[in-house]
Amino acid sequence: MKKTLLLSILLLFTTACTMSPSPNSNNMEALKTALNAYTEATISNDVPTLIDFVYPKVFTVVPKEKMTQVLRAAYATGRMPTIKEVKHIHIEPTKEYDTGVFSVITSNMISELKSPRPQNAKIEADMLKMLKKELARSNGSVTFNPESHTFTVNHTDQTIAINEDSGWKFAGVNQAKKYAERGLLPQIIVEILP
Repeated sequence: MKKTLLLSILLLFTTACTMSPSPNSNNMEALKTALNAYTEATISNDVPTLIDFVYPKVFTVVPKEKMTQVLRAAYATGRMPTIKEVKHIHIEPTKEYDTGVFSVITSNMISELKSPRPQNAKIEADMLKMLKKELARSNGSVTFNPESHTFTVNHTDQTIAINEDSGWKFAGVNQAKKYAERGLLPQIIVEILP
């Protein structure tokens, strides 16, 4: 259950996406439309829509019903990070591979995370230290508000958008690399990542 929840959370928060103009005809227009819908669903915690945008082969690892159930339960706890803002930075022109097309999207996100122990200043300090260390690797930042007991996280991430004739689907770059290792995603996609 823990592994499924972690996989689902990572998938969600590494796939909130971005877009910018690019001269790539219908593929690009459809991608922009899908990204808008996906980003809105991410911000509003619309689980059915989010699940619809998951790259389908992922469901061979975590069944669709199970992922839906786990995400709904996680949101119900009120402990999931809340995406506050997504800034659209860049979308790569689409590239073809043997079964479809893909693009790499870069976005900047601001999210809030409630303290797991608002009555324990030491745990909050330790968590702030851990988050700062983790985010320093990607030039992200985190601040802590002791009055509301919330952490505000600002970071940039990349997502792979994939279209194999069933519409645009998404996977965070780190997740995509793991999927490629398991044979769920074409290796060529991760090999040509910028």
